[in-house]
Amino acid sequence: MLSASGPNDEPSRRRSRAESDVAVPEQSAAPPSWSLDTKVKVVLLEGAAPPADMKLSDFLTGIGEDIVPTRDVSMRFFVRRPHEYIPDEEQRNAVLNEVECLPYELFYRVAPFLEGKAISSLRQWAESGRGVRPSPSDNIRDDIWNVATARLNAAVDSIKRDIPDQAALVQQVSLEERVAMLTKEIQKLRMQTSTTSWEIPGAFESVLNARWSHVLSGEAGMPLGMRVVDGPPENVWSYADVNHSPLPLEVDREVPRNGNLEIMVLSSEDGWPYTQFRNETRSVNNNAEVGRGGVFNAPTSNAVYIRREVVRVWYIVEEQTRAWYVEGTLTHPKSFVVVGTPGIGKSFACGSFLLYKLLHYKNKLLQYEGGLLDVVAYFIRDSAYVIHNARPGVAGRVVKYSDQRAAVLEINEMASCKRGFVIVDISKKGQVPPEELPTDCWPSVVLTSPDVNHYDSWVKDRGGIMVIVNCDDERDLKAFVAWRVLRGLPEGFENNAGMLLNAEKKLSEQLKVLDERIKTAGPLARFMFCDDVQFKQRETQVTAMLNGINENNRANYKGILSCKMNWQNDDVTRKLVKIMRVRFKTKGADTFRCRALSFPIFSHLYKLMLVYLKRDAAAKMLIMSPEETVASLFEEYSFCALLQKEVLYPVSYMMKYLRHEGDRRDVVSVLEGLHLNQLDLMDVEILPTARQRPIDSCRYMVMYKPCIPNYPVVDAFFFVEGHPHTQRNGEKDADGRVKGEVWRGSNAVGADARRPKKTIVMVQVTTSDKHPMSTTALVSFQKTIARNFADWNTFSENLRWEMIYVNWSGVGIINERQVCEDADEVNRSADGAMAARKNAAKLWKEIHQWQVTISDPMSATFALARKEKAKTFISSLIDSEGVEETSKE
Repeated sequence: MLSASGPNDEPSRRRSRAESDVAVPEQSAAPPSWSLDTKVKVVLLEGAAPPADMKLSDFLTGIGEDIVPTRDVSMRFFVRRPHEYIPDEEQRNAVLNEVECLPYELFYRVAPFLEGKAISSLRQWAESGRGVRPSPSDNIRDDIWNVATARLNAAVDSIKRDIPDQAALVQQVSLEERVAMLTKEIQKLRMQTSTTSWEIPGAFESVLNARWSHVLSGEAGMPLGMRVVDGPPENVWSYADVNHSPLPLEVDREVPRNGNLEIMVLSSEDGWPYTQFRNETRSVNNNAEVGRGGVFNAPTSNAVYIRREVVRVWYIVEEQTRAWYVEGTLTHPKSFVVVGTPGIGKSFACGSFLLYKLLHYKNKLLQYEGGLLDVVAYFIRDSAYVIHNARPGVAGRVVKYSDQRAAVLEINEMASCKRGFVIVDISKKGQVPPEELPTDCWPSVVLTSPDVNHYDSWVKDRGGIMVIVNCDDERDLKAFVAWRVLRGLPEGFENNAGMLLNAEKKLSEQLKVLDERIKTAGPLARFMFCDDVQFKQRETQVTAMLNGINENNRANYKGILSCKMNWQNDDVTRKLVKIMRVRFKTKGADTFRCRALSFPIFSHLYKLMLVYLKRDAAAKMLIMSPEETVASLFEEYSFCALLQKEVLYPVSYMMKYLRHEGDRRDVVSVLEGLHLNQLDLMDVEILPTARQRPIDSCRYMVMYKPCIPNYPVVDAFFFVEGHPHTQRNGEKDADGRVKGEVWRGSNAVGADARRPKKTIVMVQVTTSDKHPMSTTALVSFQKTIARNFADWNTFSENLRWEMIYVNWSGVGIINERQVCEDADEVNRSADGAMAARKNAAKLWKEIHQWQVTISDPMSATFALARKEKAKTFISSLIDSEGVEETSKE
């Protein structure tokens, strides 16, 4: 017989177990010496070491079988469900009947079954093992069971032969002997505990009895309308309330929120696995990484704030857990990979909340006192917690393992006979979940950053389900600030004017700090609630990343602006980027897009890229032909090239007017009355999102660029003071300019003198010969632009609208005026929707449209227009002014 470590390297010989091999245990020349304290798993293997958990393919090769399994799993998985990995019955039986397979079945099938029956030693087998027999659902074959019982009975019999009067050993041991044996066992357990595991007093009760509180908004008479209420909320968000997964072009739209429940808070008096329990006797260097502090290390570290994203994770996990344990509709338990931006609390919040819910989990179809699950294993950092749920007459307990391998071995022994769940928190670079976890028996969750190295193989091997967790909403963070400020105040404090005023002042001050921190570091809970020293460290790191942009690495940052970059496991990504959940189908799986962590970070990157645009323009003009220069700039920077007056100038008079049906003459654009220096856009400003404050006032000759890819109708726009002549008169200057000046408000008479004239010039870059427009999209644009500017209602008076479509030569060219269709049947009955769309259709008819193609003829004209100014232009781009602009930003 081969050693229990697996097949040897010699040529294999087929050796099927004969009936005698099954019925009678093999006898060795020097049989092992057993005692009543010997573990049954040791006896089953006849004292040999546990079999090596090799891959099935390696095992098959070692025994000379030319079989290809459906999945190359480890042997411990194979012997539990062999039919799933070798479907052919004849081939499967051939493998199982090999002598080399026997140790695996005994160690991974029989031993866990017996331990599930509270039989782990020969003493327990002698006391109650005679009447134990596996059921068909235990998947233990009769011949294997016969071998197991034969070896165990033989071991017990050998002990009786060696000890006089052993017939009554089990039932008639004297009190002194029993005490001595128990003392010996306790001392042995204590020695093991001192090296690998120990129980944490009070930890289980603390988690199980964690206290609820929550924050409500819209509460009259309370500071900023916020109230902290003890206990769980009456109505928790439904799955529909929390399951917001936008399409890729909608990632920045404000998340809809129903009701006045802002957040929930769960407080465990002795802490959580993430923070270490209060009564732990050993340190794990908790949160040693820079920035991992604040609320997580503070006295309030026992408080976990639960937001919508965390509850969404639970709903997804609960559905599949129910399907496995209760409904029985799954063939395998599900593994989940919960991915989120580092610092959002996925480890602390998701991990702690899942643990709490799993320990309490019950189902109306199956009622279990103490909860459905027997065990929850929680792996974090270098340690593991095995939480045993309470059972009738047996208290729950938390056992901590300093060596994760010991915990893996422990839960594998329980996996086939207990209901369990595994949580793995990946917190170290390069760390992966333990490969030997019993994911064929228990569902599991892996909490990780977007670094694919942490979970890629796990997902592939186990078919893991990706669950993306978004960053905190600003309202969530503000609600948690309110909870921290208001939770300690006495009931009815709002009736005390002094206390109310003081609470409002303190809350306003802390919300101001929160707002500034969000702008600097993004909405990451880890850095929103840390102390000033830790935040300053983070601020320094972010600043260093932004100041470190140069010619060699700027391509990495352009990917952030385009929202098309993948998560990179580097400092740039971890300091400047967040992920946002998106979907590509109505019921599609979670995936994500990378975005800048905050609006100021995006704005800084965008303006810095424009500095490089200027430098590129200057360099290309020195070494390229005019045609190549314009083509190259547009290819790399698209409409951003229009920010250069030397590009916008020729564009302005090469535009082709797109007439309304029935028009006989072209209309003059406001740009055609402006000269080179007047077409110099002074600045670029990023438009705020729906969650941010509007821009105070509209400015002329500033390019306004959305920070979101789904901004309706246009790619960018700018305002020009005045109106143009209404139509061409056919007369032009030598350089192609329309004779006459643009009409300014000051030139008007009567009522118009009090209503300054202004024009909005909208730019849309497209590669198609059509750019569909709907009244719904135009209504959205009107609402969005009105929200972007605080003075829009007054500024938009007497405003003329112009649209420029920019096409690229060689692709689709727009040759006809673009129409706006009212095809929104869904909202036809909505109050005000019809009127808004009618007004939008009327506005579209008033918008004048032009088209320009970036082509060689246009480039040649561009070259002619800049011929006399090229040297001045180049020098202005490469002098120290560019450096000053960089440092200023």
